Amino acid sequence: MRKLTTAIAATGLAAIAVAGCTSSKTDGTPAPPPSTPGSSGAQTGGGGGAGGSVAGAAFVAAATTAVEQAQTVKVKETMSLLGIPLTANGVAKFDDQTVAADVSSSTPVGPVQVIIVGGDVYVKGLNQGAAGKPWTKNAGESQDIASALKQSDPRLALEMFSDVGTLEQVGTENINGVSATHYAVTVELAKIAQQHPELASVLNALIKQGIKTQDVQLWVDSQKRPVRIVTSADLPNPAKPGSKIASNQTVDFTDWGAPVTIQAPPADQVAN
Repeated sequence: MRKLTTAIAATGLAAIAVAGCTSSKTDGTPAPPPSTPGSSGAQTGGGGGAGGSVAGAAFVAAATTAVEQAQTVKVKETMSLLGIPLTANGVAKFDDQTVAADVSSSTPVGPVQVIIVGGDVYVKGLNQGAAGKPWTKNAGESQDIASALKQSDPRLALEMFSDVGTLEQVGTENINGVSATHYAVTVELAKIAQQHPELASVLNALIKQGIKTQDVQLWVDSQKRPVRIVTSADLPNPAKPGSKIASNQTVDFTDWGAPVTIQAPPADQVAN
């Protein structure tokens, strides 16, 4: 349970960037657009119809520039992972060299908060703290979560689409009050594993089970900054070998460029 809980906490961080990496399917047929919470469910006029495509490399270049200019983002995730519900909310701040984040997640053993700032990882929850000192610093599972944080730069999420050839436009929809262009794309897990070594072990395990591609639904604003990523998959069920269980994930990105404050917890609340 501890390892699973740690993985869920780490997933909350990783969602800041690569939420799409948890979704897989066994063929190359694009999935139909999912029904998603917070969307108007109707396409708007003026270019809202499906059709058309954009080159992945050019799309990523423009989107990466927009993300770098924003430097901050707020994230909200809802997820069902192997039948376990998860919610996570957080903020991230990034520049050319560093990423800072403050993410709070629900887990089967209660709430977990993770703060990464100045290269240090602080965790509250997971039953790690001491009496009167609920936070730990760079301890135990913190390092696993720190590894997940390497994925939390939104620019890495965009890299996933750089080698897909083209992104197919589905339409234009309203997401959290923002007019967003909806794209659908199928990516190869082997390519993602090469691009992101920190994900290689997980992805290679799926590939060995015959799961070679993943479908991702992506919505971007007028500046091509992500506003929503939706993934869904039937993943191997560890409780019942040979069977699968549905998992799904929706990650919303809002308030690009808004001021955020990310601070380490008070020193007197951090256990040695």
